[in-house]
Amino acid sequence: MMTQQKIKVLIADDHPIFLKGLQEVIEEDQKLQIVFKATNGTDAINAALNRVLDIAILDIDMPGANGLQAAEQILAAKPEVAIILLTMHKAKDAFLKALEIGVSGYVLKENAVIDIVNAIAAVEKNYSYISPEMSSFLLKQKNRQASGASELLETLTNAEKKIVQLIAQYKSTRDIADELFISEKTVSNHRMNIAKKLNLSGKNSLLRFAIENSSALT
Repeated sequence: MMTQQKIKVLIADDHPIFLKGLQEVIEEDQKLQIVFKATNGTDAINAALNRVLDIAILDIDMPGANGLQAAEQILAAKPEVAIILLTMHKAKDAFLKALEIGVSGYVLKENAVIDIVNAIAAVEKNYSYISPEMSSFLLKQKNRQASGASELLETLTNAEKKIVQLIAQYKSTRDIADELFISEKTVSNHRMNIAKKLNLSGKNSLLRFAIENSSALT
């Protein structure tokens, strides 16, 4: 019987107690193996670039290089690595920057013990994960900026507009399929068509567009 390959995880946070707690939570899962612990962004980048790695969990506020800078450098060299960012702050700008970089998970430290487990489970399957409290905060933020988005949105069918609305509510492909009583493959096809009509490309580009232009859909 073959032994299952463990998922290799790097963790980085400049608070030793939090780092230790994070390690203990992660190591409860026998499928996960922590291959490096860093207390600053520079060490995290160097370790990630020189080790076999599946997931990097990075605190946004670190000395040397912050989590966003570290994520950007790691993904530039190893786009296959799933990045989960940890933050104390509910900040829309930092969140949108994380999406732009291609970060897979965004976890608030106030609920990290529960959320990090869910985040790892999601990014393992190539899904995105956002702490529910962060989702709630962002949904309350109204985007008042006028843009050409409304014209682009008019090129979408009613079904496609509904899917964009659900994406803006941080619904996963599976959630959307369940809500609309259609298959996940149909949702994925809709997402590809929507991205093409909106001239979007790159990881998280559709989610970012939906978040920034949700007010045009109501």
